[in-house]
Amino acid sequence: MVVRSGASMTSPLARAQYAALARMRLQMLLNSLRLSGGKLNLAARIIRVVFFSLVGLMMAAGLGAGAYSIVRDNQLRILPVFLWAVMMLWQVTPVVMVSFQEPVDLSLLLRFPVSFGSYVLEYLIFGLFDTSSILGGFCLAGIWTGIASARPALAGWAAAAALLFAAFNVLLTRMIFAWVDRWLAQRRTREVLGLVFLFLLLGAQLLNPALYGPHGQPSRNTIATMRHAARTAENVQRALPPGLAARAVEAAYKGNAGVAAVLLAGVALYGLAAGSVLGIRLRAEYRGESLGEAPRVTSKQEERKRGFDLLGDLGGPIGAVVEKEFRYLGRSGVMLYSLLAPLIMLFVLGRGGHTGGVERFALPLGAAYGFLGLTRLVYNSLGGEGAGIQLYFMSPTPLRTVMLAKNLVQFLLFLFELAVVVGIVVSRFGMPDGQMLSLTACWLLFALPLQLAAGNLLSINMGYRMTLTRLSREQGAAGNGLLSLLIQLVIIVVGAGVYFWLSHSGQVDLAAWVFLALAAGSIAVWLRVLASADRMAMRRRDALIESLAKAA
Repeated sequence: MVVRSGASMTSPLARAQYAALARMRLQMLLNSLRLSGGKLNLAARIIRVVFFSLVGLMMAAGLGAGAYSIVRDNQLRILPVFLWAVMMLWQVTPVVMVSFQEPVDLSLLLRFPVSFGSYVLEYLIFGLFDTSSILGGFCLAGIWTGIASARPALAGWAAAAALLFAAFNVLLTRMIFAWVDRWLAQRRTREVLGLVFLFLLLGAQLLNPALYGPHGQPSRNTIATMRHAARTAENVQRALPPGLAARAVEAAYKGNAGVAAVLLAGVALYGLAAGSVLGIRLRAEYRGESLGEAPRVTSKQEERKRGFDLLGDLGGPIGAVVEKEFRYLGRSGVMLYSLLAPLIMLFVLGRGGHTGGVERFALPLGAAYGFLGLTRLVYNSLGGEGAGIQLYFMSPTPLRTVMLAKNLVQFLLFLFELAVVVGIVVSRFGMPDGQMLSLTACWLLFALPLQLAAGNLLSINMGYRMTLTRLSREQGAAGNGLLSLLIQLVIIVVGAGVYFWLSHSGQVDLAAWVFLALAAGSIAVWLRVLASADRMAMRRRDALIESLAKAA
């Protein structure tokens, strides 16, 4: 039994632990600069922070100008719209960027005598550096600046509302991901969540023909129903945190300080509720609960029945690696979540009907966005091996065979994602025209081998240890994530550039031939990278084992 000491979050021992943690993180940063790719990882983190800070500043400027206008014009009833937008941004950003997030797994601190209060405090502090917190914080600062500039007397009340609302969003985001980690680590709850997502998709699909007529125009009954739903939503949102915070500022504007204080207390209660639910999850981890799945003992006959027969009798090293990859994927809720999240967001955010000609490009855009779910699998394909990476260097099987098998799995997963994307596009926009179908197919023949080649290069040269049971990323993910994002952007820009250049010159039919020529080059590059996999891996063997086999 481990005895936890330092019961208070502000005790001398707790303060010493905070300082030790800060020194440890600083020393880890300095030590990482000595490793291959360490400077690139640091540069990637700096670029990411600067980029999202600039995006946040632009959003803050727009929201600040809007807040200034509504306060000046006495239109504070519009303020809830701003706060709802901030809340949606705060909660949706981690889902959209699930393949590029780099949170810190603080459960490692539980190996030391850390008090529960200190553990919770450190967990929340690290949550302040998430991308969603950076964007949301800038947005709330912009809204506060606009309100305070238009009416300085409201500065105090607006600051209190913004701080309480920010605290609620931080707690809610951390609570959601803490519980998602737990649910995705259990096979039964993972299956239940999969069914829930499936029913949500099907239910949303059934709403489309119910709400819109054959010409894509809502009927009178639909308009009346939507108006009634809007009035109901308006009444409901008034009792939720964005509505309460906005109403508190409006009450203070009208001189009702008591009402404003009560409404702010309501926001605080929501934050307390989110924090309490988060505390239940963290308390379970603090007491030693593991998120892993303990496999039950099964007979050899049962294992044969549960084997993967997707590729028939494909045997040898390739078949073994393919089966292992599918088993790992089936047991990792985190990876399944990464695969499904972009598809779900594509379905939810996609709009049917006519959208000014954009629907013509729905298929290639959907295919490009759907590939985001494979980013972690493709560009860090060795990350899930952990200490098992050493077996590859002791095995007589060439590493190029292992990488070929992994690429085969990635190709099959992309076909699945592409099939879902096509289904979404057809259901929302109708069947794409034949020319766009052929152009998209030719572009994918160029894009996919190039993605696999780049993924193999980054997996060997910038691989990092990847946890398959938690939504956390180890050190080294920043540089890998930045380069993977840039490579995908370059591939998309090349495809768009070829299409629009030839379309502008009236020779769009040549685009397919250009893509096929590029595809021949990308396939050659992929084969060359595969042939060089063993040489690169042997050159990087020590660094690769160090980064993948290090202690959790």
